[in-house]
Amino acid sequence: MRKSIYVFAFFFSVLILLDGCGYAVRGKAELPFDSIALGRIENQTLEPKLQDKLNRALAETFNAYGVTLSSSAKYRIEADITKITLTALSEQELTASEYEISILADFRLVDTEKSIANKIGVASPFRAAFTAVSPLENLTAQKELAMERALKNLAEELARRIVYEFPAKPGPDKKK
Repeated sequence: MRKSIYVFAFFFSVLILLDGCGYAVRGKAELPFDSIALGRIENQTLEPKLQDKLNRALAETFNAYGVTLSSSAKYRIEADITKITLTALSEQELTASEYEISILADFRLVDTEKSIANKIGVASPFRAAFTAVSPLENLTAQKELAMERALKNLAEELARRIVYEFPAKPGPDKKK
C-alpha cells in the first residue's frame, strides 16, 4: 500500500512539474493548420543550391509534424537565407581540422487569403560542426553533411515555432 502511494506521488509530481514548465502535447487536431505551402525561398548567399536544400528540409520536417504540403493551402512559408559562414575552430600542424557552419535565415508565414505576412523569429544562427583533415573531397563531403544538419535543425525550430506559437501571435508584422 505504501509503495503505491509513493508511485502515485511520484507520477503526480512529474505531471505537475511538466505542466508548470509549459510542456504541452499537441495532437494533429490541435495544429493551427493541416496543410501549408512552401513559397519562395531566396538564397542571398554565394552557396549554390542552398534554397533547394532548405526546401527539402522544410518539406521533410512538416511531414514529420503531420502537416501536409499543398500549393492551395491557406498559409505559405517564405524565407530569405541571409548568411552562411564556414569558420575554422581548430587546427593540426597549421591546417584547419575542425570547422563550424553557421546559417542565418528570415522566415515569413503568409496568410494567402488576407495577404498578411507574419515574421517568424527563429532564435539564433544554427550551427553544425564537422572535422576533416585530409583531402579536399572529404572536406567538401563533410561540409555538405554538416550543412544539411544545420538546415534540418533550422527547419525543425521553425516548425516548432509555428506549431506552438502561431495561435498566440494574432498581429501581423506587415502587409504583403
